[in-house]
Amino acid sequence: MKRVFAFLVGALMLAGCATTTSLGTAADRLDSSARRFYQETYYDRAPRPTTDDAARLADAARDFNRAVDRAHSREDLRLSFDRVAERYHDLRRQVDDRDSRYGEASLAFDRVTEAYLDVDRAMNHSGSAYRP
Repeated sequence: MKRVFAFLVGALMLAGCATTTSLGTAADRLDSSARRFYQETYYDRAPRPTTDDAARLADAARDFNRAVDRAHSREDLRLSFDRVAERYHDLRRQVDDRDSRYGEASLAFDRVTEAYLDVDRAMNHSGSAYRP
């Protein structure tokens, strides 16, 4: 019985580690993936609104990533994260547009979304692995 309990506890701990990302790691990934997506839109000569919004997201993600290094708490980061969230959702609406060539086929935007969701979880869930 003790072995089963120990196994279950170990499995739960391992599962928790696999699903938890530190805010710093997530912010780094968001910064680099947003920059890559901006470069993709720029070099592919995407419509100007998409390129401009991608640039705004990349700038906000870079600023947020830098703020994570200086912050002492989630609350210190709230304004910067809100700016990232606003820019992400503006761009998401364009990418989801039926006529956009950056919809389902864009691996670069999928990476932005994965990193954004990791940052969102770290910022908005008390059980996250955020470490100032």
